[in-house]
Amino acid sequence: MTKRGSVSHYFAGANTPQGFYSRYDQIATSDANRVFILKGGPGTGKSTFMKRIAEELLARGYDVEYFHCSADNDAIDAVYIPAADAAVMDGTAPHVVDPNFPAAVDEIINLGQCWDEAALRHPEVKREIVRLTRGYKFWFQRARDARRAALAWLEEWAAYHRECLDMGRVYETSEDLIAAVAPARDRAGARAGAAESPTGRPSAGRPRRLFASAITYDGARHWLGPLFDHLDRRIVLTGPPGTGQKTILDRVADAALARGYRVDLFHCTMYPERLDHLRVHETSAGVITSTWPHEYTPRPGDEVIDTSAFLDREKLRGFAADIAAAEAAYRAAIEREMHHLGRAKALHDELERCYIPHMDFAAIERMRQETLERILALIAEREA
Repeated sequence: MTKRGSVSHYFAGANTPQGFYSRYDQIATSDANRVFILKGGPGTGKSTFMKRIAEELLARGYDVEYFHCSADNDAIDAVYIPAADAAVMDGTAPHVVDPNFPAAVDEIINLGQCWDEAALRHPEVKREIVRLTRGYKFWFQRARDARRAALAWLEEWAAYHRECLDMGRVYETSEDLIAAVAPARDRAGARAGAAESPTGRPSAGRPRRLFASAITYDGARHWLGPLFDHLDRRIVLTGPPGTGQKTILDRVADAALARGYRVDLFHCTMYPERLDHLRVHETSAGVITSTWPHEYTPRPGDEVIDTSAFLDREKLRGFAADIAAAEAAYRAAIEREMHHLGRAKALHDELERCYIPHMDFAAIERMRQETLERILALIAEREA
């Protein structure tokens, strides 16, 4: 019996205070074998198309990476198959994807050709599609407004802590973590998998930048357990915002990359250019930020560092009431965002039901089977 393939879970996009932030360029490499881009409206079966391809490949023993929707964790935005160096991804709004190398690498699969356009243009159906689309976008914008409000309160909450922070201890901790997860290496001590420069020293490492968490209509969701539980060493940072966690992660990431390690960098959905977590492949080590609403439960043997220990407690007491108010407002704004996303999701589900009766799913199944066969052919070529 063929051993089932392994699954990895990520988010390649995030709903941020500035709007949708895409890291779709990190799903597959720029010189990937093949990227299949799915086009088509809601209810055309894009997520099911990808899930069924992934499931068949897993059953055949091939590993698959799932990239989940940042608004609806049950939906899939993309799958990547390492054995084929190929991806299938949703290329519709808000994560619009167009071919970078048409035909040579990227290919559009238009599921919209499988709908009954005449039926969808019927006045009653058309009117309902327009109403639901506008309603969905309205509530999604309200969710974005709530996230912007949450950011403002988070900034205030963090500012009180930064005013009381001992940066010396932050830098000391970052140096300790660099030594733990990304120790310095020379040519003789370099671990397998690291590239070398012409001088014989490790060249700059390879980062992959994604998201490990999201705020969805069904609450906060993350993949911290599947992403980090298997590592040999985990360091968990706890503590309120503004206590140096971002600085620590930035310094560890910079050192790891400078020393030639392959590093997965997981960014913050509130500040998409900042880091929340990282893992280093060659040392099987990770640094995880555990804060509400994306909390990680430490496992036996984990090292837990509470960065609130870096604060001047006496000075902090003067901000106690302000901190409590800002934290409460931040949490309320995040809850409000989830509520608005729920309203948007309900309308989007109705919108999908407008399309489903007018889709030729048998034709879509034939397209899916053809895509699967082409992916299997790519795997065969690489294994030959």
